Amino acid sequence: MNDTLTIERRFNGPRLSGNGGYVGGLLAGRHAEAFGGDGTVEITLRAPIPLDRPLQVVRDGEALMLRDGDTLVCEARAGSVAHLAPPPAPADWAEVMRRGEQGGSPEDSDFHDCIVCGRSRAVGDGLRVFGTAGPQRGYSLSCYLPHANHADDTGRIRPEFVWGALDCPGAFAAQDPDDMRPALTGRMTARVIEPPRVGERCAVVGWKIGEDGRKLYSGTALYTETGRLCALGTCTWIVLRS
Repeated sequence: MNDTLTIERRFNGPRLSGNGGYVGGLLAGRHAEAFGGDGTVEITLRAPIPLDRPLQVVRDGEALMLRDGDTLVCEARAGSVAHLAPPPAPADWAEVMRRGEQGGSPEDSDFHDCIVCGRSRAVGDGLRVFGTAGPQRGYSLSCYLPHANHADDTGRIRPEFVWGALDCPGAFAAQDPDDMRPALTGRMTARVIEPPRVGERCAVVGWKIGEDGRKLYSGTALYTETGRLCALGTCTWIVLRS
């Protein structure tokens, strides 16, 4: 398999590179097409994801490699989330909506225009998955209102955007509130179970799994208001040096 993939500038995470969750979801879809399985894929990011230029997708054994010339950008392999035990769906949706009004990455942050959590992104442009740490330490709660611009022709949100929705809320949960240095996605494994429909109010629950130096580990679960589990993921975050 030799193909190309171009990440448009509007799908950024950090200002000058692609969002890890979104790009991971795109590559996960191609991995599932190539190798089958239940769709659970592990994505490892090796370099910043270039925007607005063709990248090569190359099959290497049971993996797919995303390359920018000689630079390995990202690799996709079969993964598992069977070990994850997510917290239950939230019961207080007034609290979910409040987090949506107050959370996300504000104008003065490094990620204010992130496709997932940036508050600078307009409705129908960004995913606007807005949340904050809490309600207790080591957890996060985010609001997500799926938009038609991110859906397929059946009205369900496309998998790459579901992956994106699972991404940033993990950092909200895993980071120390007293140490908010930027953290970037290093590795992400996710399974899309049943994508939400356009207009279904959703919540993303994040929880911290552990840490090792500058590596933070989180889980995220995407629920609809009815409590249906739509997707589940785990992420390794790399905290940038001061």
